[in-house]
Amino acid sequence: MSTYLDHYCERVAAGAWGEPVNTLSNLAFIVAACWALGAWQRSELGLRRGAVILLLIALIFSIGIGSGVWHLQATPWAIWLDVIPILLFINVYLLATLAYGLHWRWFEVLAGWLAYQLCNQCLASSMPADTLNGSVFYLPTWLALALLALAHRRIAPAMARAFWRGWLLFSVSLLFRTFDARWCGTFPLGTHFLWHLLNALLLGSLTLALLKLRTAAIRPWRSPA
Repeated sequence: MSTYLDHYCERVAAGAWGEPVNTLSNLAFIVAACWALGAWQRSELGLRRGAVILLLIALIFSIGIGSGVWHLQATPWAIWLDVIPILLFINVYLLATLAYGLHWRWFEVLAGWLAYQLCNQCLASSMPADTLNGSVFYLPTWLALALLALAHRRIAPAMARAFWRGWLLFSVSLLFRTFDARWCGTFPLGTHFLWHLLNALLLGSLTLALLKLRTAAIRPWRSPA
C-alpha cells in the first residue's frame, strides 16, 4: 500500500486525484504567471533590468506545478516540490524589494534577510509544526508584509499600498488554510483551494507592483534630454 500524507479535508484515500479541487486550483498560479509575464513583455525593462521579475514569474509557475503534483500525489517526496518553490519566491522577493524598493545597500539587504531567517528559526523552534494547521510556517511572511508596507510608505507609496493589500489578502488566505481541517465535518471539500486562489492573486499582484517600481526607475534614463 502506498504511503500518503493526509493533510487536507478533500483527501480521504491514497492515490492520484484524491484532491481534484486542490489540485486543479493550482492552475491559478499558472494564470498569475502568464499575467505577470504579459506585463513584463509590455514593459520597458528588458532582460538585464527585468531578470529578477522573470525569476519571480518562473517561481510562480513552479509553485503551480509543484503544488499541483503535491496535491495530486500526497507523498512525502512530493511535498518538497510544493515547499521549495514557495521558499525561493519568498526569499527572492524579499531580497529584491529591500534592494529596489528601499534602496538598501548590500550589507543592509543581507542583514534584513538574516533577520527574517532568524524570525523563521525562532518560530520553528518554539512552536510545533502543526500549529494553526501548519500555517505557523507562514507567520513570519505575514509579519514581513506589514513591516515592508510601513517601510515603503514614504520612499515608495505605491509599493506600500501593494504591500498593505497583500497583507490583507494573505490574512484572509491564512484563515482559509488554518481552518481547513476544522471545517471538514460541515464542508468536506475544505477551504484549502481558496488558499491557492488567493495566493495566486497575491503573488501575481506583488510581482506586478515590483515590475512597476522597476519600470518607473528606468524611465528617467529613457526620457529625452
